Amino acid sequence: MFEIHHILVLVIGLVLGIVIGALPGLTPTMGVALMIPFTFSLGPTEGLILLGGIYCGSVFGGSIPAILFNVPGAPANVATTFDGYEMTKQGKPRKALELATISSVVGGLFGMILLLYFAPLFTEFSLRFGPTESFWIAIFGITVIAAISDGSVTKNLIGGCLGIALSFIGISTITGTARFTFGFESLIGGLHMVAVLIGLFAFPQALRLLETLRKKDHVTNVPYKPSKSTIKESFGDVLKRPKAVTLGSGIGAFIGMVPGAGGNIASLLAYNEAKRFSKNKERFGKGEKNGVIASESANNAMVGGSLIPLLTLGIPGSPTAAIFLGGLLIHGIWPGKNLFVDHADVAYTFLYSMIAAQILLLVVGLAMIKYMTRLTHIPAYFMAPVIISFSIIVAYTTQNNVFDIYTVVIIGLFMYLLQKFDFSPAPIALGFILGTIAEQGLMHGLQLGGARGSAFTYFFTGGWNIILYGLVVITILIAIIKSVKNRNGSKKTNRFSTWEKVTSLRSLCWLGFSGFVALCIYLMMEMPLQQRLFPQVIFMFLLILAIIEFIKTCLMHKVTTKSRPTVYFSFIVLIGLVSMISLLTTFIGFYSQVLILMLIVPLYVYTTNKKEVSIKKILVVSFSFTFVLYLVFTVLLRVPLPSLF
Repeated sequence: MFEIHHILVLVIGLVLGIVIGALPGLTPTMGVALMIPFTFSLGPTEGLILLGGIYCGSVFGGSIPAILFNVPGAPANVATTFDGYEMTKQGKPRKALELATISSVVGGLFGMILLLYFAPLFTEFSLRFGPTESFWIAIFGITVIAAISDGSVTKNLIGGCLGIALSFIGISTITGTARFTFGFESLIGGLHMVAVLIGLFAFPQALRLLETLRKKDHVTNVPYKPSKSTIKESFGDVLKRPKAVTLGSGIGAFIGMVPGAGGNIASLLAYNEAKRFSKNKERFGKGEKNGVIASESANNAMVGGSLIPLLTLGIPGSPTAAIFLGGLLIHGIWPGKNLFVDHADVAYTFLYSMIAAQILLLVVGLAMIKYMTRLTHIPAYFMAPVIISFSIIVAYTTQNNVFDIYTVVIIGLFMYLLQKFDFSPAPIALGFILGTIAEQGLMHGLQLGGARGSAFTYFFTGGWNIILYGLVVITILIAIIKSVKNRNGSKKTNRFSTWEKVTSLRSLCWLGFSGFVALCIYLMMEMPLQQRLFPQVIFMFLLILAIIEFIKTCLMHKVTTKSRPTVYFSFIVLIGLVSMISLLTTFIGFYSQVLILMLIVPLYVYTTNKKEVSIKKILVVSFSFTFVLYLVFTVLLRVPLPSLF
């Protein structure tokens, strides 16, 4: 492991992984998959070390945009945005990144030690998780949405249901036939997870940055002067919070060993449990350090946990581990019990290098923080088009599919509007991710349970099933109690008549939405049972939630009388231009699109406040950024992109 070329390969893998993770939409799975061809000319040991370094680095790298810009670099970093971005808004981006780096290393070491010394003990545990356990884990993750998210519990659950509904589009994994495509051939393959996540987080964030251009404090993305932080203090912050680190590392490794779960569930559950066992639950979502520590320690502990069933049984514990399996097979290495006998030199060198990767990650990560925090000082009129440009290039290169660009823009616009009505993107994203897992677990469980005599008994018996659905019930009860307390605490004198509330615009919107959902449930009756069972269940639950919101609107005691926000016509035109140019990327070419966006957004600021930016600065930055993208993606990486010629 300490041979110079092994250390060099590991460092290269870590740095590449951090860069890949820091680019919104480039997930660890994509990073490992893209680098597999580069391992063909390397030996088995060097190839696995390179892939392992990219895996570890990309999981950590996803926390960088999540903390600095509220844009998760990967699905596993969604929970990091809850408190990480709040710390950035409070002027503490360096502190948040230091906490993320240190807790990532602690969680990563925990997962790797389990992998190295206790892998054989956990192989039997991995095999015990069947479809019912996967179903209950997914349902638990969905119900956790209501417990961890601020705001209305019903709105958070509605968002989760909408996310699950998006996961239904395309070919059903149960029947193998297409559904909910509405006659569009592009929807047969379903919505890609990367495009959906970019549409939910990155694109709306760019639009919100555009919205700040009318204000005077839009020079940078950090409204307050960043406070200085020392590494020693950050180490102390992590060590003083053993509960968050322990919960994050333990849950992360546990979920990592469950085949198919992945870090997105691990970080969410760790965040939820850290909040559940905290004495200051109200601080979560407002810049709480425990939230960042629990989420990031879980992400990286999942890496070691996901490799346990892969190396011992050949069963990947996460999507990235599945790509890793391909890397093993390419080099003629078959995972299983004989791996540590027939290829002991390769296996143990790789395992020890993964532990060394965590130590190097601590050094590299902390060294990069000083430079990463400077990204927050980029003016919003340059950062917004940069985020949009990266969103489009990542969405397209994922599958070389133009429809993914349309997905990003359309979902991004809808999410931007939904946020105006206090909807959060996190529940929708988690619903989309967990929806497929839940449906597969349900349908497979019904088939296996029916073959064994009773599907009900199959789902509700067994130690792990009882524990998991017990957690689901507890989480729902906690969410209901919290909702009742919040409602009782905010009671005020009713100032409007019930009829005025029923006929208000908000009530009519919820009533119309309820009617639309009911119509969808009716139209699904024509579909085969296996295709419509889970969708109908979700839509029935969605109908109940919509009716609850309608009743709450009619019976609410507090009637807000806020003045309507001023809507600027020029801002609406800017949003329309940005969206239209993004949709026309395939017709005007990617680099033309980048250059146009980099010009029109600063020019919008120039027309409103000439002192803010100069024409010379706009031209230099716009052409320089476009040229750099051309060198990186076309000259160096040779990535196929939409082109005018």
